[in-house]
Amino acid sequence: MAQEIAIPQGHARWFVPGDWDGFFALFFSGFPDLLLIAGLAPLCGFSAGMVTTRILPGVALSIFAGNIFYAWQAHRLAERTGRTDVTAIPFGVNAPTIFIYVALIMQPVYERTHDPNLAWQAGVFAAFLSGVIQTAGAFCTDWLRRTTPRAALLSPLAGTAMAFLCLDFVLRVFQTPELGLLPAIIVLAIFSSRIRLPFRIPGGLVCLVVGASLTALLKWAHLYHLPMSQVSMAPGIYLPRPLNLLAFVIHGEGWKFLSVILPMSVLDTIVSLQVLESVQVAGDDYPTRPSLLVNGLATLAAALFGSPFPTALYFGHMAHKELGARSGYSILSGTATMLVCLTGLVVPVLRVVPLEVVAMIVVWFGLVMVAQAFTEIPKSHAIAVAFGLIPMLASWAVGLIDVALRTAGSSFLQSAPLFGDQLYVYGLIALSQGALLVSMIWAAVIAYLLDRRFLHAAAWLVGAAALSCTGFIHAFRITSRGVETVIGFFTAPAFALSYLAAAIFLVGFHFYAARHTALDPPAESL
Repeated sequence: MAQEIAIPQGHARWFVPGDWDGFFALFFSGFPDLLLIAGLAPLCGFSAGMVTTRILPGVALSIFAGNIFYAWQAHRLAERTGRTDVTAIPFGVNAPTIFIYVALIMQPVYERTHDPNLAWQAGVFAAFLSGVIQTAGAFCTDWLRRTTPRAALLSPLAGTAMAFLCLDFVLRVFQTPELGLLPAIIVLAIFSSRIRLPFRIPGGLVCLVVGASLTALLKWAHLYHLPMSQVSMAPGIYLPRPLNLLAFVIHGEGWKFLSVILPMSVLDTIVSLQVLESVQVAGDDYPTRPSLLVNGLATLAAALFGSPFPTALYFGHMAHKELGARSGYSILSGTATMLVCLTGLVVPVLRVVPLEVVAMIVVWFGLVMVAQAFTEIPKSHAIAVAFGLIPMLASWAVGLIDVALRTAGSSFLQSAPLFGDQLYVYGLIALSQGALLVSMIWAAVIAYLLDRRFLHAAAWLVGAAALSCTGFIHAFRITSRGVETVIGFFTAPAFALSYLAAAIFLVGFHFYAARHTALDPPAESL
Protein backbone atom coordinates (compact mmCIF):
# COMPACT_ATOMS: atom_id res chain seq x y z
CA MET A 1 0.00 0.00 0.00
CA ALA A 2 1.20 3.50 -0.69
CA GLN A 3 2.52 5.31 2.39
CA GLU A 4 -0.13 7.42 4.06
CA ILE A 5 0.67 11.15 4.17
CA ALA A 6 -1.44 13.63 6.11
CA ILE A 7 -2.60 16.81 4.40
CA PRO A 8 -4.61 19.76 5.68
CA GLN A 9 -8.31 18.92 5.74
CA GLY A 10 -10.24 20.34 2.80
CA HIS A 11 -7.19 20.35 0.47
CA ALA A 12 -7.41 16.91 -1.16
CA ARG A 13 -6.47 16.82 -4.86
CA TRP A 14 -8.87 15.48 -7.47
CA PHE A 15 -6.06 14.27 -9.75
CA VAL A 16 -2.58 12.94 -9.02
CA PRO A 17 -0.03 11.37 -11.42
CA GLY A 18 -0.97 7.86 -10.31
CA ASP A 19 -4.51 8.41 -11.58
CA TRP A 20 -3.28 7.96 -15.14
CA ASP A 21 -1.90 4.53 -14.29
CA GLY A 22 -5.12 3.63 -12.52
CA PHE A 23 -7.18 4.91 -15.45
CA PHE A 24 -5.40 2.74 -18.01
CA ALA A 25 -5.63 -0.30 -15.73
CA LEU A 26 -9.37 0.16 -15.03
CA PHE A 27 -10.40 1.18 -18.55
CA PHE A 28 -8.55 -1.63 -20.31
CA SER A 29 -9.82 -4.21 -17.83
CA GLY A 30 -13.39 -3.02 -18.47
CA PHE A 31 -13.15 -2.50 -22.23
CA PRO A 32 -13.23 -6.26 -22.97
CA ASP A 33 -16.62 -6.30 -21.19
CA LEU A 34 -17.91 -3.78 -23.74
CA LEU A 35 -16.56 -5.97 -26.54
CA LEU A 36 -18.28 -8.92 -24.87
CA ILE A 37 -21.63 -7.11 -25.00
CA ALA A 38 -21.18 -6.35 -28.70
CA GLY A 39 -19.76 -9.79 -29.52
CA LEU A 40 -22.56 -11.75 -27.81
CA ALA A 41 -25.33 -9.55 -29.21
CA PRO A 42 -25.96 -11.78 -32.28
CA LEU A 43 -26.87 -14.66 -29.92
CA CYS A 44 -29.91 -12.61 -28.92
CA GLY A 45 -30.66 -11.42 -32.45
CA PHE A 46 -29.48 -7.89 -31.67
CA SER A 47 -28.30 -5.89 -34.65
CA ALA A 48 -25.32 -3.54 -34.54
CA GLY A 49 -27.83 -0.70 -34.62
CA MET A 50 -29.64 -1.91 -31.52
CA VAL A 51 -26.37 -2.37 -29.63
CA THR A 52 -25.07 1.05 -30.66
CA THR A 53 -28.21 3.14 -30.27
CA ARG A 54 -30.13 1.44 -27.44
CA ILE A 55 -27.88 -0.73 -25.25
CA LEU A 56 -24.45 0.91 -25.06
CA PRO A 57 -25.80 4.43 -24.35
CA GLY A 58 -27.55 3.03 -21.27
CA VAL A 59 -24.35 1.24 -20.25
CA ALA A 60 -22.39 4.48 -20.72
CA LEU A 61 -24.72 6.55 -18.57
CA SER A 62 -24.76 4.09 -15.68
CA ILE A 63 -20.97 3.58 -15.65
CA PHE A 64 -20.27 7.30 -15.88
CA ALA A 65 -22.70 8.23 -13.10
CA GLY A 66 -21.40 5.51 -10.78
CA ASN A 67 -17.75 6.38 -11.32
CA ILE A 68 -18.43 10.05 -10.65
CA PHE A 69 -20.09 9.18 -7.33
CA TYR A 70 -17.30 6.84 -6.18
CA ALA A 71 -14.69 9.45 -7.15
CA TRP A 72 -16.57 12.08 -5.13
CA GLN A 73 -16.87 9.62 -2.24
CA ALA A 74 -13.10 9.03 -2.24
CA HIS A 75 -12.35 12.76 -2.49
CA ARG A 76 -14.69 13.49 0.40
CA LEU A 77 -13.06 10.81 2.58
CA ALA A 78 -9.62 12.22 1.77
CA GLU A 79 -10.72 15.73 2.72
CA ARG A 80 -12.35 14.58 5.95
CA THR A 81 -9.42 12.44 7.11
CA GLY A 82 -6.56 14.51 5.72
CA ARG A 83 -5.10 11.45 3.92
CA THR A 84 -3.51 11.33 0.48
CA ASP A 85 -3.80 7.57 -0.05
CA VAL A 86 -7.60 7.25 -0.41
CA THR A 87 -8.59 5.34 -3.56
CA ALA A 88 -12.03 5.25 -5.18
CA ILE A 89 -13.86 1.94 -5.52
CA PRO A 90 -13.55 0.57 -9.10
CA PHE A 91 -16.92 0.27 -10.82
CA GLY A 92 -18.48 -0.89 -14.09
CA VAL A 93 -20.17 -3.93 -15.63
CA ASN A 94 -18.63 -7.40 -15.30
CA ALA A 95 -18.29 -10.38 -17.60
CA PRO A 96 -20.10 -13.01 -15.46
CA THR A 97 -23.23 -10.88 -15.19
CA ILE A 98 -23.16 -10.08 -18.91
CA PHE A 99 -22.91 -13.75 -19.80
CA ILE A 100 -25.65 -14.82 -17.37
CA TYR A 101 -28.10 -12.24 -18.69
CA VAL A 102 -27.31 -13.24 -22.28
CA ALA A 103 -27.17 -17.04 -21.86
CA LEU A 104 -29.92 -17.55 -19.28
CA ILE A 105 -32.41 -14.78 -20.13
CA MET A 106 -32.15 -13.04 -23.50
CA GLN A 107 -30.81 -15.86 -25.68
CA PRO A 108 -33.54 -18.34 -24.57
CA VAL A 109 -36.23 -15.74 -25.32
CA TYR A 110 -34.80 -15.11 -28.78
CA GLU A 111 -34.40 -18.80 -29.58
CA ARG A 112 -38.01 -19.44 -28.56
CA THR A 113 -39.62 -16.41 -30.21
CA HIS A 114 -37.08 -15.23 -32.83
CA ASP A 115 -37.98 -11.71 -31.71
CA PRO A 116 -34.86 -9.67 -30.74
CA ASN A 117 -36.99 -6.83 -29.40
CA LEU A 118 -38.75 -9.21 -27.02
CA ALA A 119 -35.39 -10.62 -25.89
CA TRP A 120 -34.12 -7.10 -25.25
CA GLN A 121 -37.24 -6.21 -23.28
CA ALA A 122 -36.79 -9.31 -21.10
CA GLY A 123 -33.18 -8.30 -20.43
CA VAL A 124 -34.09 -4.71 -19.57
CA PHE A 125 -36.83 -5.96 -17.23
CA ALA A 126 -34.29 -8.26 -15.55
CA ALA A 127 -31.85 -5.37 -15.11
CA PHE A 128 -34.62 -3.17 -13.72
CA LEU A 129 -35.71 -5.81 -11.20
CA SER A 130 -32.07 -6.39 -10.30
CA GLY A 131 -31.69 -2.68 -9.62
CA VAL A 132 -34.75 -2.74 -7.36
CA ILE A 133 -33.38 -5.73 -5.42
CA GLN A 134 -29.88 -4.27 -5.16
CA THR A 135 -31.30 -0.95 -3.96
CA ALA A 136 -33.39 -2.72 -1.32
CA GLY A 137 -30.41 -4.95 -0.51
CA ALA A 138 -28.45 -1.90 0.61
CA PHE A 139 -30.66 -1.97 3.70
CA CYS A 140 -30.92 -5.70 4.48
CA THR A 141 -28.51 -7.93 2.51
CA ASP A 142 -25.83 -7.82 5.19
CA TRP A 143 -28.06 -10.07 7.34
CA LEU A 144 -28.25 -12.67 4.55
CA ARG A 145 -24.48 -12.58 4.13
CA ARG A 146 -23.95 -13.22 7.84
CA THR A 147 -26.48 -16.07 8.08
CA THR A 148 -25.70 -18.01 4.88
CA PRO A 149 -22.69 -20.33 4.47
CA ARG A 150 -20.08 -18.67 2.33
CA ALA A 151 -19.96 -21.82 0.18
CA ALA A 152 -23.60 -21.21 -0.78
CA LEU A 153 -22.82 -17.61 -1.72
CA LEU A 154 -19.73 -18.34 -3.79
CA SER A 155 -20.72 -21.61 -5.51
CA PRO A 156 -23.31 -20.12 -7.92
CA LEU A 157 -20.86 -17.43 -9.03
CA ALA A 158 -18.02 -19.94 -9.38
CA GLY A 159 -20.23 -22.35 -11.31
CA THR A 160 -21.34 -19.59 -13.64
CA ALA A 161 -17.75 -18.53 -14.18
CA MET A 162 -16.59 -22.08 -14.88
CA ALA A 163 -19.45 -22.96 -17.24
CA PHE A 164 -20.20 -19.77 -19.12
CA LEU A 165 -16.87 -17.95 -19.01
CA CYS A 166 -14.05 -20.47 -18.76
CA LEU A 167 -15.42 -23.32 -20.89
CA ASP A 168 -16.95 -21.19 -23.64
CA PHE A 169 -13.98 -18.89 -24.06
CA VAL A 170 -11.29 -21.55 -23.67
CA LEU A 171 -12.97 -23.36 -26.55
CA ARG A 172 -12.76 -20.17 -28.60
CA VAL A 173 -9.01 -20.00 -27.98
CA PHE A 174 -8.38 -23.61 -28.97
CA GLN A 175 -10.62 -23.42 -32.04
CA THR A 176 -8.56 -20.53 -33.42
CA PRO A 177 -5.06 -21.01 -31.93
CA GLU A 178 -3.44 -18.85 -34.61
CA LEU A 179 -5.41 -15.90 -33.23
CA GLY A 180 -6.12 -16.67 -29.60
CA LEU A 181 -3.18 -18.67 -28.22
CA LEU A 182 -0.47 -15.99 -28.13
CA PRO A 183 -2.73 -13.33 -26.54
CA ALA A 184 -3.85 -15.98 -24.04
CA ILE A 185 -0.28 -16.70 -22.93
CA ILE A 186 0.47 -12.97 -22.74
CA VAL A 187 -2.54 -12.41 -20.48
CA LEU A 188 -1.69 -15.38 -18.25
CA ALA A 189 1.96 -14.35 -17.97
CA ILE A 190 1.22 -10.73 -17.04
CA PHE A 191 -1.78 -11.38 -14.80
CA SER A 192 -0.29 -14.42 -13.04
CA SER A 193 3.17 -12.99 -12.36
CA ARG A 194 1.87 -9.51 -11.45
CA ILE A 195 5.09 -8.08 -12.92
CA ARG A 196 4.78 -4.40 -13.80
CA LEU A 197 5.48 -3.66 -17.48
CA PRO A 198 7.59 -0.73 -18.72
CA PHE A 199 5.79 2.62 -18.36
CA ARG A 200 3.13 0.69 -16.38
CA ILE A 201 1.44 -0.43 -19.59
CA PRO A 202 -1.72 -2.41 -18.69
CA GLY A 203 -1.69 -6.09 -19.60
CA GLY A 204 -5.12 -5.73 -21.22
CA LEU A 205 -3.74 -3.09 -23.60
CA VAL A 206 -0.85 -5.36 -24.60
CA CYS A 207 -3.34 -8.14 -25.33
CA LEU A 208 -5.48 -5.84 -27.50
CA VAL A 209 -2.50 -4.51 -29.48
CA VAL A 210 -1.02 -7.98 -30.10
CA GLY A 211 -4.43 -9.37 -31.03
CA ALA A 212 -5.13 -6.52 -33.43
CA SER A 213 -1.73 -7.07 -35.06
CA LEU A 214 -2.37 -10.80 -35.41
CA THR A 215 -5.79 -10.15 -36.91
CA ALA A 216 -4.34 -7.74 -39.46
CA LEU A 217 -1.50 -10.18 -40.33
CA LEU A 218 -3.86 -13.13 -40.80
CA LYS A 219 -6.17 -11.07 -42.99
CA TRP A 220 -3.22 -9.92 -45.09
CA ALA A 221 -2.08 -13.54 -45.51
CA HIS A 222 -5.66 -14.69 -46.29
CA LEU A 223 -5.55 -17.01 -43.27
CA TYR A 224 -8.33 -15.35 -41.30
CA HIS A 225 -11.24 -17.79 -40.97
CA LEU A 226 -13.62 -16.10 -38.54
CA PRO A 227 -16.83 -14.58 -39.96
CA MET A 228 -16.46 -10.86 -40.44
CA SER A 229 -18.42 -8.69 -38.04
CA GLN A 230 -21.19 -6.96 -39.97
CA VAL A 231 -21.01 -3.35 -38.83
CA SER A 232 -23.98 -1.36 -40.10
CA MET A 233 -23.59 1.69 -37.84
CA ALA A 234 -21.09 4.41 -38.63
CA PRO A 235 -19.42 6.22 -35.74
CA GLY A 236 -21.48 9.17 -34.58
CA ILE A 237 -23.19 10.53 -31.50
CA TYR A 238 -25.79 8.17 -30.00
CA LEU A 239 -27.34 9.65 -26.87
CA PRO A 240 -29.30 7.57 -24.33
CA ARG A 241 -33.10 7.71 -24.55
CA PRO A 242 -35.42 6.87 -21.64
CA LEU A 243 -37.84 3.95 -21.91
CA ASN A 244 -41.34 3.31 -20.68
CA LEU A 245 -40.35 0.66 -18.15
CA LEU A 246 -43.95 0.22 -17.03
CA ALA A 247 -44.71 -1.53 -20.33
CA PHE A 248 -41.78 -3.90 -19.76
CA VAL A 249 -42.97 -4.68 -16.23
CA ILE A 250 -46.52 -5.37 -17.38
CA HIS A 251 -45.28 -7.65 -20.18
CA GLY A 252 -45.14 -11.22 -18.93
CA GLU A 253 -41.92 -12.42 -20.63
CA GLY A 254 -39.44 -11.20 -18.04
CA TRP A 255 -41.32 -12.66 -15.10
CA LYS A 256 -40.51 -16.17 -16.34
CA PHE A 257 -36.87 -15.65 -15.36
CA LEU A 258 -37.30 -14.81 -11.68
CA SER A 259 -35.36 -17.96 -10.78
CA VAL A 260 -32.35 -16.35 -12.49
CA ILE A 261 -32.97 -12.70 -11.62
CA LEU A 262 -33.64 -13.05 -7.87
CA PRO A 263 -30.60 -15.10 -6.82
CA MET A 264 -28.28 -13.27 -9.20
CA SER A 265 -29.38 -9.89 -7.84
CA VAL A 266 -28.90 -11.03 -4.25
CA LEU A 267 -25.52 -12.53 -5.09
CA ASP A 268 -24.45 -9.34 -6.87
CA THR A 269 -25.31 -7.34 -3.76
CA ILE A 270 -23.46 -9.76 -1.50
CA VAL A 271 -20.41 -9.65 -3.77
CA SER A 272 -20.55 -5.85 -3.52
CA LEU A 273 -20.50 -6.24 0.27
CA GLN A 274 -17.42 -8.44 -0.05
CA VAL A 275 -15.80 -5.82 -2.26
CA LEU A 276 -16.44 -3.21 0.43
CA GLU A 277 -14.86 -5.52 3.01
CA SER A 278 -11.72 -5.83 0.86
CA VAL A 279 -11.69 -2.04 0.43
CA GLN A 280 -11.88 -1.61 4.20
CA VAL A 281 -8.99 -4.04 4.68
CA ALA A 282 -6.98 -1.87 2.28
CA GLY A 283 -7.56 1.12 4.56
CA ASP A 284 -10.50 2.96 2.97
CA ASP A 285 -13.53 2.69 5.24
CA TYR A 286 -16.50 3.74 3.10
CA PRO A 287 -20.06 3.64 4.53
CA THR A 288 -21.83 0.49 3.38
CA ARG A 289 -25.33 1.75 2.69
CA PRO A 290 -24.62 4.63 0.24
CA SER A 291 -21.97 2.55 -1.55
CA LEU A 292 -24.46 -0.25 -2.22
CA LEU A 293 -27.34 2.12 -2.82
CA VAL A 294 -25.59 3.97 -5.66
CA ASN A 295 -24.74 0.66 -7.32
CA GLY A 296 -28.44 -0.28 -7.26
CA LEU A 297 -29.50 3.16 -8.52
CA ALA A 298 -26.93 2.97 -11.35
CA THR A 299 -28.44 -0.37 -12.42
CA LEU A 300 -31.91 1.21 -12.37
CA ALA A 301 -30.61 4.07 -14.52
CA ALA A 302 -29.05 1.58 -16.94
CA ALA A 303 -32.40 -0.19 -17.38
CA LEU A 304 -34.30 3.09 -17.70
CA PHE A 305 -32.10 4.02 -20.67
CA GLY A 306 -32.08 0.63 -22.40
CA SER A 307 -29.21 -1.41 -20.93
CA PRO A 308 -30.03 -5.00 -19.93
CA PHE A 309 -26.83 -5.31 -17.86
CA PRO A 310 -26.56 -4.43 -14.15
CA THR A 311 -23.57 -2.52 -12.84
CA ALA A 312 -21.17 -3.84 -10.21
CA LEU A 313 -18.43 -2.90 -7.79
CA TYR A 314 -15.10 -4.41 -8.87
CA PHE A 315 -12.52 -6.30 -6.91
CA GLY A 316 -9.02 -4.91 -7.43
CA HIS A 317 -9.19 -1.77 -5.29
CA MET A 318 -5.86 -2.64 -3.66
CA ALA A 319 -4.15 -3.02 -7.05
CA HIS A 320 -5.28 0.47 -8.09
CA LYS A 321 -4.12 1.87 -4.75
CA GLU A 322 -0.67 0.38 -5.31
CA LEU A 323 -0.55 2.09 -8.72
CA GLY A 324 -1.01 5.41 -6.95
CA ALA A 325 -4.58 5.95 -8.19
CA ARG A 326 -6.81 8.04 -5.96
CA SER A 327 -10.13 9.59 -7.10
CA GLY A 328 -9.30 11.03 -10.53
CA TYR A 329 -8.79 7.64 -12.18
CA SER A 330 -12.45 6.84 -11.61
CA ILE A 331 -13.53 10.07 -13.31
CA LEU A 332 -11.19 9.43 -16.25
CA SER A 333 -12.35 5.84 -16.72
CA GLY A 334 -16.05 6.70 -16.47
CA THR A 335 -15.63 9.56 -18.95
CA ALA A 336 -13.61 7.49 -21.44
CA THR A 337 -16.10 4.61 -21.26
CA MET A 338 -18.99 6.99 -21.85
CA LEU A 339 -17.29 8.59 -24.87
CA VAL A 340 -16.47 5.22 -26.44
CA CYS A 341 -20.04 4.00 -25.99
CA LEU A 342 -21.80 7.19 -27.09
CA THR A 343 -19.71 7.56 -30.25
CA GLY A 344 -20.48 4.06 -31.55
CA LEU A 345 -16.85 2.89 -31.52
CA VAL A 346 -17.31 -0.38 -29.61
CA VAL A 347 -18.95 -2.46 -32.34
CA PRO A 348 -16.44 -1.53 -35.11
CA VAL A 349 -13.55 -2.51 -32.81
CA LEU A 350 -14.69 -6.15 -33.14
CA ARG A 351 -13.50 -6.08 -36.75
CA VAL A 352 -10.00 -5.29 -35.46
CA VAL A 353 -10.04 -7.17 -32.14
CA PRO A 354 -12.42 -10.19 -32.24
CA LEU A 355 -13.58 -11.82 -29.02
CA GLU A 356 -11.08 -14.66 -29.49
CA VAL A 357 -8.30 -12.16 -28.77
CA VAL A 358 -9.66 -11.08 -25.38
CA ALA A 359 -11.02 -14.53 -24.52
CA MET A 360 -8.33 -15.28 -21.95
CA ILE A 361 -8.99 -12.01 -20.12
CA VAL A 362 -12.56 -13.21 -19.59
CA VAL A 363 -11.31 -16.68 -18.63
CA TRP A 364 -8.85 -15.20 -16.13
CA PHE A 365 -11.58 -13.38 -14.24
CA GLY A 366 -13.64 -16.58 -14.31
CA LEU A 367 -10.76 -18.59 -12.87
CA VAL A 368 -10.26 -16.00 -10.14
CA MET A 369 -13.91 -16.42 -9.13
CA VAL A 370 -13.61 -20.22 -9.08
CA ALA A 371 -10.40 -20.07 -7.04
CA GLN A 372 -11.97 -17.60 -4.63
CA ALA A 373 -14.86 -20.00 -4.00
CA PHE A 374 -12.42 -22.65 -2.77
CA THR A 375 -9.95 -20.44 -0.90
CA GLU A 376 -12.30 -18.16 1.05
CA ILE A 377 -14.25 -20.93 2.80
CA PRO A 378 -13.47 -23.42 5.59
CA LYS A 379 -11.51 -26.34 4.15
CA SER A 380 -14.25 -28.77 5.18
CA HIS A 381 -16.74 -26.95 2.93
CA ALA A 382 -14.79 -27.55 -0.29
CA ILE A 383 -17.11 -30.48 -1.10
CA ALA A 384 -20.10 -28.14 -0.85
CA VAL A 385 -18.51 -25.72 -3.32
CA ALA A 386 -17.60 -28.54 -5.69
CA PHE A 387 -21.17 -29.84 -5.72
CA GLY A 388 -22.46 -26.30 -6.18
CA LEU A 389 -20.66 -26.09 -9.53
CA ILE A 390 -22.69 -28.96 -11.00
CA PRO A 391 -26.06 -27.21 -11.60
CA MET A 392 -24.39 -24.42 -13.59
CA LEU A 393 -22.43 -26.98 -15.63
CA ALA A 394 -25.75 -28.75 -16.28
CA SER A 395 -27.25 -25.48 -17.51
CA TRP A 396 -24.31 -25.01 -19.87
CA ALA A 397 -24.63 -28.59 -21.12
CA VAL A 398 -28.36 -28.20 -21.83
CA GLY A 399 -27.64 -25.15 -23.96
CA LEU A 400 -24.87 -27.00 -25.78
CA ILE A 401 -27.11 -29.99 -26.52
CA ASP A 402 -29.92 -27.72 -27.67
CA VAL A 403 -27.63 -25.95 -30.15
CA ALA A 404 -26.27 -29.28 -31.41
CA LEU A 405 -29.76 -30.70 -31.94
CA ARG A 406 -31.03 -27.59 -33.71
CA THR A 407 -27.96 -27.52 -35.95
CA ALA A 408 -28.58 -31.16 -36.87
CA GLY A 409 -32.18 -30.38 -37.78
CA SER A 410 -33.70 -31.99 -34.69
CA SER A 411 -34.90 -30.71 -31.31
CA PHE A 412 -35.21 -31.71 -27.67
CA LEU A 413 -38.84 -32.69 -28.26
CA GLN A 414 -37.83 -35.21 -30.92
CA SER A 415 -34.58 -36.49 -29.45
CA ALA A 416 -35.05 -36.54 -25.66
CA PRO A 417 -37.04 -39.82 -25.62
CA LEU A 418 -34.32 -41.48 -27.73
CA PHE A 419 -31.37 -40.88 -25.38
CA GLY A 420 -32.40 -43.53 -22.86
CA ASP A 421 -29.66 -44.49 -20.40
CA GLN A 422 -26.93 -43.10 -22.64
CA LEU A 423 -27.69 -39.57 -21.44
CA TYR A 424 -29.91 -38.78 -18.47
CA VAL A 425 -31.29 -35.78 -20.30
CA TYR A 426 -34.36 -35.23 -18.12
CA GLY A 427 -32.20 -35.14 -15.00
CA LEU A 428 -29.83 -32.77 -16.77
CA ILE A 429 -32.70 -30.43 -17.67
CA ALA A 430 -34.23 -30.60 -14.18
CA LEU A 431 -30.89 -29.72 -12.61
CA SER A 432 -30.48 -26.78 -14.99
CA GLN A 433 -33.83 -25.19 -14.20
CA GLY A 434 -33.23 -22.45 -11.65
CA ALA A 435 -29.58 -23.51 -11.61
CA LEU A 436 -28.43 -20.51 -9.54
CA LEU A 437 -30.94 -21.31 -6.80
CA VAL A 438 -30.22 -25.05 -7.00
CA SER A 439 -26.49 -24.38 -6.65
CA MET A 440 -27.02 -22.14 -3.63
CA ILE A 441 -29.43 -24.57 -1.92
CA TRP A 442 -27.32 -27.70 -2.34
CA ALA A 443 -24.08 -25.94 -1.36
CA ALA A 444 -25.77 -24.61 1.79
CA VAL A 445 -27.27 -28.01 2.66
CA ILE A 446 -23.97 -29.84 2.23
CA ALA A 447 -22.06 -27.18 4.18
CA TYR A 448 -24.51 -27.49 7.10
CA LEU A 449 -24.37 -31.29 6.93
CA LEU A 450 -20.59 -31.15 7.10
CA ASP A 451 -20.94 -29.01 10.24
CA ARG A 452 -23.65 -31.36 11.63
CA ARG A 453 -26.15 -28.51 11.76
CA PHE A 454 -29.01 -30.69 10.59
CA LEU A 455 -31.87 -28.32 11.44
CA HIS A 456 -30.30 -25.57 9.32
CA ALA A 457 -29.92 -28.01 6.42
CA ALA A 458 -33.54 -29.10 6.88
CA ALA A 459 -34.68 -25.46 6.69
CA TRP A 460 -32.93 -25.04 3.34
CA LEU A 461 -34.59 -28.24 2.08
CA VAL A 462 -38.00 -26.89 3.08
CA GLY A 463 -37.16 -23.83 1.02
CA ALA A 464 -36.20 -26.09 -1.88
CA ALA A 465 -39.54 -27.86 -1.55
CA ALA A 466 -41.39 -24.54 -1.72
CA LEU A 467 -39.37 -23.41 -4.76
CA SER A 468 -40.00 -26.76 -6.50
CA CYS A 469 -43.69 -26.51 -5.72
CA THR A 470 -43.94 -23.10 -7.40
CA GLY A 471 -41.69 -23.93 -10.36
CA PHE A 472 -38.72 -21.71 -9.56
CA ILE A 473 -36.44 -24.76 -9.63
CA HIS A 474 -36.57 -28.10 -11.47
CA ALA A 475 -39.91 -27.48 -13.26
CA PHE A 476 -39.89 -27.63 -17.06
CA ARG A 477 -41.72 -28.78 -20.14
CA ILE A 478 -40.31 -29.68 -23.54
CA THR A 479 -42.10 -28.20 -26.53
CA SER A 480 -41.30 -27.70 -30.19
CA ARG A 481 -39.62 -24.43 -29.18
CA GLY A 482 -37.28 -26.14 -26.69
CA VAL A 483 -37.10 -26.39 -22.91
CA GLU A 484 -39.45 -23.99 -21.13
CA THR A 485 -39.66 -23.09 -17.45
CA VAL A 486 -43.06 -23.73 -15.86
CA ILE A 487 -44.06 -21.30 -13.12
CA GLY A 488 -47.20 -22.30 -11.22
CA PHE A 489 -48.46 -24.34 -8.29
CA PHE A 490 -47.18 -27.89 -7.73
CA THR A 491 -45.33 -27.88 -11.04
CA ALA A 492 -42.52 -30.20 -9.87
CA PRO A 493 -44.34 -32.44 -7.34
CA ALA A 494 -41.75 -35.24 -7.25
CA PHE A 495 -39.03 -32.79 -6.24
CA ALA A 496 -41.25 -30.86 -3.80
CA LEU A 497 -42.35 -33.98 -1.93
CA SER A 498 -38.86 -35.51 -1.96
CA TYR A 499 -37.26 -32.35 -0.57
CA LEU A 500 -39.93 -32.22 2.14
CA ALA A 501 -39.33 -35.86 3.06
CA ALA A 502 -35.59 -35.22 3.19
CA ALA A 503 -36.17 -32.24 5.51
CA ILE A 504 -38.28 -34.41 7.84
CA PHE A 505 -35.52 -37.03 7.88
CA LEU A 506 -32.92 -34.42 8.85
CA VAL A 507 -35.09 -33.13 11.68
CA GLY A 508 -35.30 -36.67 13.05
CA PHE A 509 -31.59 -37.20 12.45
CA HIS A 510 -30.86 -34.05 14.44
CA PHE A 511 -32.53 -35.48 17.55
CA TYR A 512 -30.82 -38.84 16.99
CA ALA A 513 -27.41 -37.15 16.77
CA ALA A 514 -28.12 -35.03 19.85
CA ARG A 515 -28.57 -38.19 21.93
CA HIS A 516 -25.28 -39.70 20.75
CA THR A 517 -22.72 -37.33 22.24
CA ALA A 518 -19.93 -39.79 21.68
CA LEU A 519 -19.76 -38.88 18.00
CA ASP A 520 -16.43 -37.53 16.86
CA PRO A 521 -16.35 -33.77 16.15
CA PRO A 522 -16.53 -32.80 12.47
CA ALA A 523 -13.18 -32.89 10.72
CA GLU A 524 -11.82 -29.67 9.29
CA SER A 525 -10.77 -31.39 6.07
CA LEU A 526 -10.69 -34.78 4.48
